[in-house]
Amino acid sequence: MHEQQTWCHMLTVVVALLGCLLAGCSNGSSSDSNLPSPAVSAARPPSIPPDGITLAALGYLNGPVRQFSLPRTAALRAKVDQPNNVTAVVSSPSPAELSSYLRRALPEAGFMITADSPAANTMTFTGHGWSGSFTGDDRASAVLLRPL
Repeated sequence: MHEQQTWCHMLTVVVALLGCLLAGCSNGSSSDSNLPSPAVSAARPPSIPPDGITLAALGYLNGPVRQFSLPRTAALRAKVDQPNNVTAVVSSPSPAELSSYLRRALPEAGFMITADSPAANTMTFTGHGWSGSFTGDDRASAVLLRPL
């Protein structure tokens, strides 16, 4: 019982510290307090292209549901919606069209493309606490998102 209470106490402390870090807690004595916070750009709402649809609008409950989008014309063949794994398997548009959409939409929504190989129809990206990958072939495309 004592060990369980210790774990609960440690978990409470970790959650409080994470919340403080995410909220930007400060004691105000920092000499860099006049510098703009890197979170200033994150405060801007994500920009979803007019031809896009968010994961939330597609019925997803997990992941960056308001920040990540697919083309409005995307035909979902399969989906996974779990806290540790969000996947969209798309039968259309083509991998080239989907990757073109992602190249345009991801940076505007606050994601950073970390690798991009148009010839191989692959891409990786990060943002909003998630890492993502895209791949496609002549049968389908898939986007996989995982928490960092």
